[in-house]
Amino acid sequence: MKMFKALAVLALIPVSAMAQEKFETELCEAAKTNRTIKMVYDKDASKGCAPRLIDVHQVAIGNNGSLYMHGWQFRGCTKGRDFEAKRIFKFEKIKSVELIDGMFGEKSQAAKDAGWNGCIGSNCFIKENICE
Repeated sequence: MKMFKALAVLALIPVSAMAQEKFETELCEAAKTNRTIKMVYDKDASKGCAPRLIDVHQVAIGNNGSLYMHGWQFRGCTKGRDFEAKRIFKFEKIKSVELIDGMFGEKSQAAKDAGWNGCIGSNCFIKENICE
C-alpha cells in the first residue's frame, strides 16, 4: 500500500517540475562562479542550430512557480539569427546544459553587475532570486 501511495504522489508531480530540478544545481553553480554554459534550448536541434553559449547571471523563481535563468547569450539561434543579448530562459524548455570554460565578456559582466529586477518592461514576473 505504501508503494501505491508513493507512486500516486509521484504521478502528481509535473514532468516540467522534474526537468526544472535537473538543471538547477548546474545553473546555480554557473551563476555563482561566473561560468559559461553550452545549452540546447527548446527546438534548437530541429532547426539545425549549434548549442547556445550563455554566461549565467541569475536563477530565479517566477510568480507562476516556474524556474527561469537570466544571462548573456553570445551564441545562439533565436529567430534564425545569431546575436549577443541579455536573455531569459524558461527551465522547462532547456534540453541540455554543459558547464564549459569561458570568461564573461565586458558587456556580459556589465549586465550582471547592473543586476536584473525581474521585469521585462512593466511585466514583472520574478518572485525571488535563488542564486546569482
